[in-house]
Amino acid sequence: MRRGAVLAAFLSLAGPAAAQSAAPLLDAYGRVTTLLNYMTMYVAESLLACAAKNVLTEDQAEARFQAYRERNAAMLERAENWSQQAEARLRAQGAERAARRAAETGLGAVAEATVRAQGEIGKAGDVRAACTAKITAIQSGHYDLQSNSEFVNLLKADP
Repeated sequence: MRRGAVLAAFLSLAGPAAAQSAAPLLDAYGRVTTLLNYMTMYVAESLLACAAKNVLTEDQAEARFQAYRERNAAMLERAENWSQQAEARLRAQGAERAARRAAETGLGAVAEATVRAQGEIGKAGDVRAACTAKITAIQSGHYDLQSNSEFVNLLKADP
């Protein structure tokens, strides 16, 4: 799985924000961006780390990540729609630049997720068992977006 393709998928959801009053909306927008980037990148990087340890192939990792994205398609679409509404409101409130900064801050979650996922697999005493457990958890929905109540609740609020 190519890191560039994975990152592009996340970046398409992270742009400037928009609609409660500006300050709370900026906070919510930044948090939604951060959570989305972290959760999805953590799954992707976990699979890549297992592929790097030859527990699965890169093609298998990519297929499992695709399945994860398909399983989470409704939440990804909901997050994208919420973000677009938030961006429009923030632009209308003159907070477009602040929204861009909030989105950029949310991208820091990509690096955090990468370090955590690779570290967990890299430091495992039994890498095969760690990867098997991680893959099983991913496939069973343990890391699905709707499992994060903070993320779900943020998306319930009107931007």
